[in-house]
Parts: sequence; structure tokens; C-alpha cells
Amino acid sequence: MDNQNQTTPQKQRLHPLIATAAGAVIVASLAATAAITGVFPKATSSNEQNGQTQAALIASQPAVDTAAAASAALAAQAQQQAAEQAAAQQKAAEQKAAVAQAEPKPAPRPAAPHRRHTTAPQPPQYAQQPSAPAQSYCQSCGTVVAITQTRTPGQSSGIGAVGGAAAGGLLGNQFGNGNGRTAMTIIGALGGGLAGNQVEKQVRAETDYQVQVQMESGATRTFTYRNPPPFGQGQRVRIQNGTLVGA
Repeated sequence: MDNQNQTTPQKQRLHPLIATAAGAVIVASLAATAAITGVFPKATSSNEQNGQTQAALIASQPAVDTAAAASAALAAQAQQQAAEQAAAQQKAAEQKAAVAQAEPKPAPRPAAPHRRHTTAPQPPQYAQQPSAPAQSYCQSCGTVVAITQTRTPGQSSGIGAVGGAAAGGLLGNQFGNGNGRTAMTIIGALGGGLAGNQVEKQVRAETDYQVQVQMESGATRTFTYRNPPPFGQGQRVRIQNGTLVGA
């Protein structure tokens, strides 16, 4: 009986390896559960916190304005240059004033002697006689100085020559006998023709009248008339519409 009781507890005891494995499984499960629930912080969250921390540090640092610094430097340089220029101008003005004081003043010029002003005698003035007004002349007026008659022979139409030849032939036929009569007829016809032609020209001749006018401006103009003009030599005339009329 005692042996049986002693062996029973030995069968119920766990093996150390099994207990260790079971403990490891439990620990791993707990760790996984803690990681999932957020008990343990993740690596990414730490990185984000580090980035945020760095950004906060950078933002907290005072920003340096380079443009403002450059402007301040330029303003200081300009003020220094202005001060130097003002000092140089003041120094030049002081030197100029010192030189002006050192130069001797010119002696005053002696006053010019007063001369008595005398007016030159003026020549006697005579009353000027008013000049006669220039006589206006008529540009279209003048005087007839000459009238020339010109006869121009007329044109022959042949009627006079024919008539003259007939008359001459009849007249020549009255003289001579035989061949002499014939010759006289021919000569009479030729002479009559020439005479008849001249007579016709004289009958048809035209007579022109050249009227010369001395204008008041000094020019001489000539006017042609087919008929005798209505005025004579020495008469005053004037030009109206291109022809002469009595003045």
C-alpha cells in the first residue's frame, strides 16, 4: 500500500522542459498582447516623437533675418559716408573763408571827373512841302498812235481765169488770117486767163486795219480790225473785253 502511494505523486509532477516551454509561451502571448494594445511604445512612434521634438527645438530658436542685417550694414555705411562728405565740405568752406580773408581788398577807384554835358547844335528844320501824290494810271487805257491799212489778195476760184481766157480768145480771133488767127486766138485766151485770175483776186481781196495803241503803262499794243475802226489817230481809248472802245 505504501509503495503505491509513493509512486502516484511521481507520475503527477511536470517535466521541467515542459514547464519552461509553457512559461515561454505565456510570456510571448503576454508580450504580443501588450504590443497590440499599445502598452509597449513602437519604434515608429519614437521616431515621430523625435522628429516633432527636433522641429519644436528649431522653432524655439530665434530666426536670424539676413536681409535686415544687410540693410542695417548699408545704412550704417551710408551714414558714415554722409558724415565724411559733410566734414570735407565744412573743411573746404573754412579754407575758402581763410583764403578770402587773407587776400587784400582792391583799392577803391577814383571817382571820374564830372563833365558838363552840352548838346550839339541842331541844324535848322525847314517845313517840308507835302509831296504830290503819285498819279494813278489806268492799266487798260491808252492813246491811238497809228492806223495802218493792209490789203490781202483773195483766193482765186478759177472762174476769173476761165472767163478771161474766153474773152481773150474771142478778141484774138478777130485778128489775122489762117494760122495767124489761130495763134492770136491762143494768145488772147492765155492773156485773158491771166488777166481774169488777177481781176478775181483783187475782187476777193480783204483789207485789214492795224491799230497801234500806246498804253499808259508804257507798253505798245496792236489791234486788228476787218472794217475801219470807229476812232482815229490821237484819240484816247481803253480795252474792254479784248477790244478797243472810246475812253
